[in-house]
Amino acid sequence: MITWLLPLGVALELLALGGQWPQLSWVAAAAIASYYLLNFRRLLIYPRVLGLITLGSVLLLAVLGTEQETWGQLAASGAYYASFLGALGLMQLLARHLPHLREMHKALLAGPGLWLYPRYVLTAGSIGSILNFGMMALLCGTLQQHLQRYDLDEQRRRAGMRTVMIATLRGFALVPLLAPTSVTIAMLTREMPDISWAGMLPYGLAASLILLLVGWRRENPALVALRDEIGDSTPATGMGQLLIGSFLGLGAIGLLSWMTVLTPSQAAMILIPLGIGLYVLWRERSPAEVLRQVSGNLVTMHNEMFIFGCAAVLGGVLGALAPLDGLADWLAQAPQYNALVGVASLFGIIGLAMIGIAPIVSLALMVGLLSRLAELGVPILTPALGLMCGFSIAMIFSPFGPSTLILARFSGSRASEVVFGWNGRFVATVLPLLLILLLVTHWLQG
Repeated sequence: MITWLLPLGVALELLALGGQWPQLSWVAAAAIASYYLLNFRRLLIYPRVLGLITLGSVLLLAVLGTEQETWGQLAASGAYYASFLGALGLMQLLARHLPHLREMHKALLAGPGLWLYPRYVLTAGSIGSILNFGMMALLCGTLQQHLQRYDLDEQRRRAGMRTVMIATLRGFALVPLLAPTSVTIAMLTREMPDISWAGMLPYGLAASLILLLVGWRRENPALVALRDEIGDSTPATGMGQLLIGSFLGLGAIGLLSWMTVLTPSQAAMILIPLGIGLYVLWRERSPAEVLRQVSGNLVTMHNEMFIFGCAAVLGGVLGALAPLDGLADWLAQAPQYNALVGVASLFGIIGLAMIGIAPIVSLALMVGLLSRLAELGVPILTPALGLMCGFSIAMIFSPFGPSTLILARFSGSRASEVVFGWNGRFVATVLPLLLILLLVTHWLQG
């Protein structure tokens, strides 16, 4: 198995991003694609099926014909999104080398029982707004190490893992609703300049409050039970150092994004692997060992990286093939359908995610449609909110999504159990409330 192609591709993409050399992204895409061609049989069933579908769509686009520029954009998108997940997922390495990170769970499980769930959710959302899927790798990796310190049998340990991972996943679902670094806000504001993060924030806050209150009532008792079973009342150590390190890291990310054309997420993509690589080199004193650990970490995530990369390519192909302009012209003639477009955005992304269409594919298509509607003077606030809410729920309710696969891998559960067993009742409760929020938003906009 030629594993070095995967870290080589990620490194080339990060170099292309930092130097703003788009042609280098094509080389990165070639390296990453070569790795997956040589290791295709090692992927899980769903990534393999998605890969074949993506390949078929690319061949169809080639037969129908398209501009030469489109091929470069598709290659760059695939390399970028696969590297995005892999680079931020290296936080798992930091969890192995920094014992203080294990203390974070002790700190989060301390204090009054009433606030355990919102504390976990808001912490996960805050970290996820910068690290994205790296947050999942960080919190899940440190959770395993934290629970091993206590005398818990296998059943109680698995129950504790599930309880904390649910809160972590629910916190991650807040990122598309609140974070200016989220892919939803980035795509909406890039394609529709009239929409801003500040303008969408009040509606995102309302949706986040719905998700928080519903989950708080259901999940907080389980976190209290875990805290009581552990029975560790000693204070968490190293939290001051961890806090200082976190501020320094976030400050470096903010400074790089301020001084360059990079977004905060792109700055994190570059600085996190660089910082972790230098830290592991300092500890191990061996470049070969750094490469071995980085390669091993990326290989453990190759299913999730492949899904994210294929989703980006598939979304680009479908965007080039779909007759979005004609559909937008038809919808613009009947603005009363605006609320229905919002409802379709909400349920469409979730429904397609459940059958394996990655949310980023649906998001790319819908943003293209909304962009055309905005050019025609149609109000698109309600559909934009529908996209944000739909993307948020799809992140926790797709058996094929990267976040679900990460949790399934750490917990030893099936992806379908994570989606339907852990989140089924929660989603069934919040969807009607989010639908009401969409209708109220549409009414307020006149």
